[in-house]
Amino acid sequence: MPNSYHLKLDIRVIKLANFIDQGSDEKIFIRYYIHAFGGNRRIQVDTREIQSKNSVMWNECALFECHANLDQIQKLELSHITFELRSRRTRPIFGGIMTRSRLLGGGEISWKDVMGSKGMELQKWINFTPKDRKFDGLKLPNLLVEMKVDVTRDVDTSGTRKCGSSKECDWLDSNVDMYHVETLID
Repeated sequence: MPNSYHLKLDIRVIKLANFIDQGSDEKIFIRYYIHAFGGNRRIQVDTREIQSKNSVMWNECALFECHANLDQIQKLELSHITFELRSRRTRPIFGGIMTRSRLLGGGEISWKDVMGSKGMELQKWINFTPKDRKFDGLKLPNLLVEMKVDVTRDVDTSGTRKCGSSKECDWLDSNVDMYHVETLID
């Protein structure tokens, strides 16, 4: 693929501060969405669920990798990564277990901020805006997130990715997920 770049994104969801536990039996987690190349698709990632406390630590890291051309990387800079604070209560229903999450608050970080930062590394507190009446009049918690982007030019990709036919497989225009994802929990 001419003018191909290898893009790596590390996202570490570190901790939630100033969370006011309202004595609920719900568990909280962070859900975030990353823009995927080729259409309006997004990749959804959920952290593990934690029983709500006043200070919540995740320290979860996810690594995303893909190949993209320069135009796609420039379009990516116009988008953002959305973070949501969500809660879930497990309850039995009709002999099974129903788990439905509820959106409590949301916030975002723009790709431009990350890619324009020194060394393309950014550690930032996200201020959530309320999405649930539960937090009316209360200060919403803040989420500490660390992100790092690494963009390198592919030296030689000829013959490394072949599809069933003789033409080279273009991950960016196919239904195959172009991201390789790893999740690490410290």
